[in-house]
Amino acid sequence: MRPVALIDAFLEKSGGVLAVLPLLLVLIQFAVVLLVYVFKSGSIQLQESLQYINALMFLGGAGYTAVRGEHVRVDIFYSKMAPRAQARVNFLGTLFLLIPFLILFWMSSVPYVTESWTIMETSVEASGLPYIYILKSTLLLFAVTLSLHAVADLMRYGRALLGKD
Repeated sequence: MRPVALIDAFLEKSGGVLAVLPLLLVLIQFAVVLLVYVFKSGSIQLQESLQYINALMFLGGAGYTAVRGEHVRVDIFYSKMAPRAQARVNFLGTLFLLIPFLILFWMSSVPYVTESWTIMETSVEASGLPYIYILKSTLLLFAVTLSLHAVADLMRYGRALLGKD
């Protein structure tokens, strides 16, 4: 199996795994509302878990969304281009926009996440979740999945530009 197909398959599978998160998010939000308005109680940990799920869902799903071509795109001209021109736009966009963004993202997020793990950062709330370092690690999940997608796109569109696909 080609590297591009392996990366695409991995990103598709990761998206499939993360697909249960919206349902979990809704169920937990329902439980929070039920606790507050029916039982006049609440749970900071349950409320904070919504942030964790949301971060995992959106940051973890970035590569999946990209491999599916579902990211927002302003395609006034793109949709009318020939496939080879689209490949050129995608290749150059990945090379000169996405890759520099990812380099900066890696450079800023790794120290941020590492520091959080070093001090085993916890919630500012006394009864909050003691795993802020895990929440911040979702930034690296975003970086990994989007970086994998960028590599696959460079290979995919590079081959298309060379007339091999």
